[in-house]
Amino acid sequence: IILTKNWFKMKKLLLFITVLFFGISTINAQDDASYGYEAGDWVLGGGVTFGSMDMGGVETKMNTIAPQVGYFLNENSALGLNLGLASTDVDGTKVSNTTFGLAYYNYFMDLGEKTKVWWAVGFGTTSGDSFPDAQTRLGSGIGMNYFMSENIIINFQLANILQYVKQGDNSSMMFGWEGTINNMSATPTLSVFFKL
Repeated sequence: IILTKNWFKMKKLLLFITVLFFGISTINAQDDASYGYEAGDWVLGGGVTFGSMDMGGVETKMNTIAPQVGYFLNENSALGLNLGLASTDVDGTKVSNTTFGLAYYNYFMDLGEKTKVWWAVGFGTTSGDSFPDAQTRLGSGIGMNYFMSENIIINFQLANILQYVKQGDNSSMMFGWEGTINNMSATPTLSVFFKL
């Protein structure tokens, strides 16, 4: 019986060492990975939002689908395109809006091997039920990418550091972020991208 217990302990130890060896090999293989971008790289991502709330007997449901695609001109520059489809239902009254955006991204600083900081300048337009006249925006923002793996990227964006908005005869200019969220396009966002 003593031999059997030792034999099982030895098998468990051998199994543990094998798993540990392959685990370390996998981690080392991932450390040899290339984090960053090259000319011709494509990234796909975006976000999906579903929300529902009931305040004072008023039920509100919100849905947003916002796919994004980016193409790298070189290791530090990319062009991005996004499309947002938003739907809101307030007590049975439905409102739908569409957003389109085009941006230039410049990756200007690395914070370690896996984190890339960028600034962007872009153009966007929003139209739909909430906008009798289409809204046009020119803006700039900053953000960063964190590489979870060679091809999976977490993107944090602080949008609209500088923004000009025109809608019909009205226009406005904003500079800086005051710590309050005035509209959806000024909200910091977190999204996931996949490098192809």
